[in-house]
Amino acid sequence: MENILKSRYRIGKKVSENPFSVTYMGFLIGTEKPVIVKIYKRGTLNSSLIKSMKQRVKDFALLAHHGAAKLLDGDYGWQGFYYVREYIDGVSVQELFERGEKIGAEKAAAIADQALETLAVTHAKGIIHGALKPSNIFLDSQGLVKLADFVIEGEIKSALPQRIQEIVENAKYASPEELSGEPATFASDLYSLGIILYEMTAGKPVRLAAGISGNLGKLQGGVFSKEELAALPGYLKEIISKATAKDQLLRFASAAEFRQSLERKALPRTARGEPGLARVFESVVTQYGGEEITIESESLQDVGRLKLRWGKEKHRNFLLAAILLAAVAIGVLYAFFLGNN
Repeated sequence: MENILKSRYRIGKKVSENPFSVTYMGFLIGTEKPVIVKIYKRGTLNSSLIKSMKQRVKDFALLAHHGAAKLLDGDYGWQGFYYVREYIDGVSVQELFERGEKIGAEKAAAIADQALETLAVTHAKGIIHGALKPSNIFLDSQGLVKLADFVIEGEIKSALPQRIQEIVENAKYASPEELSGEPATFASDLYSLGIILYEMTAGKPVRLAAGISGNLGKLQGGVFSKEELAALPGYLKEIISKATAKDQLLRFASAAEFRQSLERKALPRTARGEPGLARVFESVVTQYGGEEITIESESLQDVGRLKLRWGKEKHRNFLLAAILLAAVAIGVLYAFFLGNN
């Protein structure tokens, strides 16, 4: 292919390839500043998708955070749809794995902490990463953690053959909801990071059966066995279990909550009794018959238990119920005597 893109970028060696795109090392013509260029395969795109991706590129270009690789450019050219992001001078977590370097619990938690700081910012802007894995979590030359390769082509994966190929090749870090065909959510990012945190802490990859069956096994139960979690520090065992819960509602409510748990080395208070109960309740019931329901946490000794406090309406409702019952009783008695006469 032509090695000049948009008269601004010189395309270098191929870095990686997946069913949807090819990623190259590139250089800004004139300065030779290194960049990363991702070009999507023509067969994966259509006109409506290209239009939405152009808007997504504009949205990502406005994201300015030290923990996210900067998106520099993106458009549709004769080569296909492409985007250009900054090159990160550093090493990925995947490269650390391949070198056999021991990360350990403390450093793993520190890496996850910085990643969660970035996710908290992007999620607040409505941006989901959508494909977190060790190869796109970087430690730069200054020791800062940077997230790269945010997904901007989520709709591409809707084609069944490509989805199957994605599951076979690269779905170890995908959440159960993604594997069941649903779009990625903020909770999906937390799930993926939970698996990566386990691998960094344990010093070994998650063991899944090969191919589709292993990844779809996530839909039936937890991804980790008790034996796999037993070797981890107690607080990390709880945190990773919560982050990788099959049900999204049982995971952390946000990246900020996940981060706070790492800092405190403890789960959120509502998670110690019945994880996610308050969130499940609030998502289903906010009002009932006009009564406002408020949820209070009990003392530290009763963590996880919920106390429902009904508003001022309850007394009136009891009175109305009593009047209604009395009216029914009077009606029954009246009908009885009327029938006897």
